Amino acid sequence: MESLPDAAGPLGLVLLALVDSTSMGTLVIPVILLVVGRGGALRVAGRTLLYLAVIGVFYLLLGIALLAGLLPLLDAFGHLLAAPQVMLVAAVIGVLLVIWSFRLDPKAVAKRGGDPEASARRWTSRARRASGRPSLLITLALAAGLIEAASMIPYLAAMGILADMEVGLARGALILAGYCAVMILPGAVLCGVRALLGGRADAALDRVHDWAVKHVTSAFSWAVGIIGALIALQTVGPALAWLTGGGVS
Repeated sequence: MESLPDAAGPLGLVLLALVDSTSMGTLVIPVILLVVGRGGALRVAGRTLLYLAVIGVFYLLLGIALLAGLLPLLDAFGHLLAAPQVMLVAAVIGVLLVIWSFRLDPKAVAKRGGDPEASARRWTSRARRASGRPSLLITLALAAGLIEAASMIPYLAAMGILADMEVGLARGALILAGYCAVMILPGAVLCGVRALLGGRADAALDRVHDWAVKHVTSAFSWAVGIIGALIALQTVGPALAWLTGGGVS
C-alpha cells in the first residue's frame, strides 16, 4: 500500500507542523497571554515561553508514546495494509474526512447557527485567568494539549509519516522534537517581539490575535480536507480495482 507518508515525507512533516503551529493551543492562547499579561515585557514573555515549553513537551511525550505503540504494530501487521479490503476502508475514511472538513468550515458552522469563534472566546477567558500565575499557566498548557489531542488529525498524520519512514523510535523521537519545536516557533517568535518592543508591540499582537482567532478553525478544516483527499487518492484506485475485479474473495 502506497500511503500518505510515502507521498509526503519530510516535507509533509514540516507542513503539518506549520499547520499545528496555528492551533488554539500553540498560537491563539500564547498571543492572548502576551496581550493580557501583567508585569514587565520580559516577565510576560517569559511566562508565555513557559506555557509554550509545557505544551511542546506534552506533545513530544505524547508523540513518542504513540510512535512507540505504532512501530511494533506495523512490524507485526504492516503486511496487511496492502490488502484491498484495508485500502477500501482507508478510501472511505479519506472521503469522510473531506466531507467532515466542509462541515468544520467556519462559514458552514455559522450557517448551521453555530459560533465558529466560541471556542476561542472560552480559551481567551481561561488564558486571562491564568495569566501571571506560572502554576495556572502549566495547568492551562496541559489542558489545552489534552483537549486538542481529541482533534489532532495533522499530528496523527505526522505519526503515520514517521512510522512509514522506518526511522526507529530513537531517531523518530528526535524528529518529533524538531516537529514540536516548529509547532511552538511562531509563538516563541512573538514572545521575542514582546520582550524587545514591550508596549510598542501591542497593536501588532492585537492584529495577530484577531487573525488567529478568525482563521484557526479554517486552518484545521483545510488540514483535515487535504489529509482526507490524499488518503482517498492513494487508496481509491486499488479499492475500486478490487471491487470491480472480483469482489470479496
